[in-house]
Amino acid sequence: MPRLWRSWPAPILDESDLHFVVRSLADGRCLGLVGLHAARTACPEIGIWLREDVHGNGIGREAVAAVAAWASDAFNPDCFEYPAAEENVASRRIAEGLGGSIVETRSNSKYTSVVYRIPNSRR
Repeated sequence: MPRLWRSWPAPILDESDLHFVVRSLADGRCLGLVGLHAARTACPEIGIWLREDVHGNGIGREAVAAVAAWASDAFNPDCFEYPAAEENVASRRIAEGLGGSIVETRSNSKYTSVVYRIPNSRR
């Protein structure tokens, strides 16, 4: 059976799946990651993971906004999708703060998520 990681190189090499490291300006330590998936589509998906000890400091909103702004210039999509666990209020506030509105709900074995559509602020 093939391993999941074997599917990762192709979308990374064709720049359709990008990952950015969120680092502290003070000391360069890794605070988390922001992913831009299906970057060359009309509505790429943005996802974020941050270390728990930096939650509540506005870093998530700043990081997602920075990736959305960069991707808006680089790829000019119509919008961005941003899935968030239904119960993750902080993550949902990131999308809402960027003008996102809920367009669908998804469920998997771990949790139910709401999917926000965030407009391209450059349009």
